[in-house]
Amino acid sequence: MTGLATTTRTIAPDSLFVQVGGRQVLEDVHRKFYDKIYEHAWLSQFFELIEQDMIERQQTDFMSFAMGGPPVYCGRMVPRVHEHMMVSEELFQLRSELLEQSLVEAGVEPNSRAAWLKIDAAFNHAIVKAKLSDCVPRYAGDQILNFPRPKGKLIP
Repeated sequence: MTGLATTTRTIAPDSLFVQVGGRQVLEDVHRKFYDKIYEHAWLSQFFELIEQDMIERQQTDFMSFAMGGPPVYCGRMVPRVHEHMMVSEELFQLRSELLEQSLVEAGVEPNSRAAWLKIDAAFNHAIVKAKLSDCVPRYAGDQILNFPRPKGKLIP
């Protein structure tokens, strides 16, 4: 992988990365997850300008590192990536439900699934905003992403 700054790290055999089945399983989960996100009436709006395969790779790289796997993630940290997005607790929980569905569909074992969801939930405080004024543009002219909840029942 040229162009990525990485460090050498031994992958522990008991790491969550190994327990879930390695990069191939992460890729499968994220493909299923982002298929759901990009089809969802509310969540998809946050990703209109982002190519799905790119966000899948970034999320796989990030979670690989977070789970004790290869440290190949070279993107911005979670608070900076989401600072311009008005993500409510409801929206975060909806996203979490889609992730859990994707983990089940990919055949991730219950204990590994729970550990994965725990890691994911740890970022709630860095992503969820109480009010629009908590959002910050990333650069001059940046748009704050704030989409109203669609009418009717939202199916995760």
